[in-house]
Amino acid sequence: MAVPTRARTTCDLLNSGVLTTDTAIKESTGNVYWLTVSDTVAAVVGLANSTTNSTTYLWKVTIPSDGYGHFIFDPPIEFSTGIWLDIPTGTPDVIVGYK
Repeated sequence: MAVPTRARTTCDLLNSGVLTTDTAIKESTGNVYWLTVSDTVAAVVGLANSTTNSTTYLWKVTIPSDGYGHFIFDPPIEFSTGIWLDIPTGTPDVIVGYK
């Protein structure tokens, strides 16, 4: 009996890799689809519509000590300038799914 095969589809989403400091994830328009964060101490993580350090957040979360969160944005968060990850407190591990 033959095993049916399916064509593989591609996913256009990118992931940032593990980030621990403020950084420009993308320096042009884009969307954030998900974000994962964990830390051993309390931390704050924010996303700003910017290509440089900004605290004017489109989204922000505070993670407690030994905290973990995986956030799915449906619809995605839209950024017209760029996607800036701001980490004002703590040194969390953050991974962002974006396009």
